[in-house]
Formats: sequence, structure tokens, C-alpha cells
Amino acid sequence: MAGKVVRGLEPPVNPIPGANLRLTIDTRLQQAMTAILIGEIDFWNRHLNTIRSTSGVVIAMNPKTGEILGMVSYPTYENNRMARFIPAYYYNQLINDPANPLLNHAVGDVLPAGSVFKLVTAVGALNEGVVTPDQIISTPPKITVTERYYANDPGREREFVDWNKAGFGQLDFLGGIANSSNVYFYKLGGGYRDEVPVGLGICRLGTYARALGYGEYPGIELPDEEKGLIPDPKWKRIAHGEGWSTGDTYIASVGQGYVLATPLQVLMSAATIANDGKLMKPTLIREITDAQGNVIQPFTPVMRWDLTQDAVIQEFYDTTIRGCEPIEGRTKTVQPWVIEKVQEGMRRAVTDGTLAREFQNVTIPVAGKTGTAEYCDQYANAKNLCIPGNWPSHAWTVAYAPYEDPEIAVVAFVYNGGEGASVAGPIVRQVIEAYFELKRIDAELGAP
Repeated sequence: MAGKVVRGLEPPVNPIPGANLRLTIDTRLQQAMTAILIGEIDFWNRHLNTIRSTSGVVIAMNPKTGEILGMVSYPTYENNRMARFIPAYYYNQLINDPANPLLNHAVGDVLPAGSVFKLVTAVGALNEGVVTPDQIISTPPKITVTERYYANDPGREREFVDWNKAGFGQLDFLGGIANSSNVYFYKLGGGYRDEVPVGLGICRLGTYARALGYGEYPGIELPDEEKGLIPDPKWKRIAHGEGWSTGDTYIASVGQGYVLATPLQVLMSAATIANDGKLMKPTLIREITDAQGNVIQPFTPVMRWDLTQDAVIQEFYDTTIRGCEPIEGRTKTVQPWVIEKVQEGMRRAVTDGTLAREFQNVTIPVAGKTGTAEYCDQYANAKNLCIPGNWPSHAWTVAYAPYEDPEIAVVAFVYNGGEGASVAGPIVRQVIEAYFELKRIDAELGAP
């Protein structure tokens, strides 16, 4: 270049230390949760001598603060193999895996919630006066309802069955939750003759679901989170080109049909009940410090709303199959005693209900709810499993402890796990036991 200056070298720029992120995750609990989830899935696959379940989720949260204490999505992938050069064969293996290991199933998988969703129906029906705590409801093995799509539709007869083929007989409110009777919650959600003249209805059901954390983005600091689906008549007309039916309401009341949720949302709903109606924003960030370790962003729990204080329950002009038209300015709260009764029902589920067998030797007072959610996706359909009346099912359980002063709430989900109490229940139990064992060890060692 004949001595011509092409460019000058700029003086070096000194590096600036970044901030440090401290997570809410307890790594010891996280490791225990991973082993518990994988161990339970492997146990059932060996016991049944087939690969029945291929994925699952377990999340632990402090219900009072929203802090995520542990979050496991299984299967997953090796982070180190994604750091620099990503082997093509490995990436293709991941993207072609039906279990979708690249997805964080805890926040990004939308699933039928099943009976864990009955907590929404319970809160709504009791708060709206659809049922009283002491009212006795008959729960036979099945009920027959006239399904209608519009007001003057003559309709057709449709059966709605209970998971207990013998029925439960006569149940009050606490018994309905403890035994998770489908028929009980069908009647609360859709009404039934003179026994429950006016059910909660899809419009009111939807507003209580959103108040408990369903149907909206949780707002956790993770990508790919989903908001699930709380359906209504307008949505169905747009998505499916047909009107809402009375049968849709009955099915939605037990968390089936079009209702979809993520495991984190299921946990948020139970944690809100455990926290006396206060819905906390879930978070993974404990604090942010500078390079010297000084806290530059301390942890402050964020409460979205208190159901017993903030008017977040919408009232409607019409709660029938014709649509949901909100009354402007007409909202309400949830009565504190309603939350207390649902808490009692969840406690009864552990002492002498659907979770009694799994928690019979646990000395910590626990409250919980099981769920067995029928599904039919592309994989089940390909295996000819989607047989009407005998669909495969996912396993759910959600619980919190201690009952009187909750420190931890846990949800477990097992894909195609079958019955919720026997498959997801042991996972939740073991995680709760691990949490309190770690707490005991810390106390003995004088750890902060």
C-alpha cells in the first residue's frame, strides 16, 4: 500500500464485569426432584413391561413468595453439547424425538388439566352460591343430560360418567373434593334438574379460572411459556365454527374438553389456594449482585392479586350457551371462608380421600388434589389408543405443606401415566419429604 495508512488501531476497551444472577432454585432439591421423577417413570415402565410414559414434569414453589424451588422437565438435553459446535446427528435426534426434549414441558406444554382443575369449579360454585358446604349431592355412576347448542334446541341425550364406576353415593362439598367425584362437579358446573337448578356455567367458570392463574401467561423469566386455553362460546365459534353446548360446560367443569393448561399454571392455582387466595407471580430470580457481591436488585415478592380483597371476578349478563357478555363495572371478590373450605377439602383428600394411601405414613400435614386427564394426541391416535370411553390418560397430583402454614407447593405430571394418585402422587410425596429432610439437615448444621 506504499506506506498508506489503511486504518488505525483503536485503544483496547477494558472489560466491564457483568452482574451476577442468583436463582431461587435449591440445587439439592432440584437433584432430588430429578431422581424422583425419573425413578417413578422408570418404575412404572418396568412394572408394566412396556414404555408407557416417556415424559414428565415436577415443580416446587414457595406459595407465599412465588419462588420456584425446583423445576424439572423430562426428558431434557445436554447443555454442554450446545455450547459451541452442535453435532448434527445429536440435534436431529432431539428434534425428531416425540417426547420433545427441547421443550420445557413445565412452562411450554399445554395439556388437559383433568381433575386438578376441579379446584376452580369448587371455588366458583361455592362463592356463587351454586352449592352450600353442607348440601348433599347425589353422585351415581353416571348421569344423563340433554345436550343443547342453542336456547330452543330440542337436544339429544348424552351420558356423563364418573371415574368411580360404582359412584360415591351422597357427598357434601368436602366429600366432593376429597373423592374427586366427576358427577359432583358435573352438577356444580352445568347444573342438574332440581338438585342444582343453575350451575356455575362456562362464563363464570372461565373468570374464576383466570383469577386462579389459568388462561394467561404466568410471567416467569423463561422463554416459550404458554398461556393455555380457557374456552368460551366466542372462542368455539371462531375456532370450530359451531356453538357452545351444555355438554362442553359439563366437560370443562372437570378440566377436560377444550381446557388446556401448563404444569406451572396448575401449580399456581393450588398455591393460590394454599396462600389464602393470594396469587403470587412465579419467579426464578432471587437477587442480582454486582461483581463485588453487592446486592443491586433484592428479592421482592410480587402479588398479582388477592382474591379475597381484589375484585377480579367478572359478572355476566348471560351465563347460558349463547355467550359471555360481561357487565361493565360489575366484579366481585372471593369470600375468605370459601378458600378455607376448599383448603379443607384438599386436606380431606389426603387424610381419607384420593391421596390417603400415598400419604398414610407422612407425618407432615399435607393438602392436595389428584388428576387423571384423558387425552388423544397424534401419538396416542397413531397407536389406536383413542377408543371412545377408554382414552389413555395423563397423571397429575398437586399438593402443599404444611397444611396450616404452607412452605412448599408441588405439582407432578406424567405423560400417559394413567391414574393420578398412584403415579404422580408418590412423586409429590417424595419431593415434599425431601424438602423437609433438607430443612432438618440445615437446621442441625446451623445453615442459614
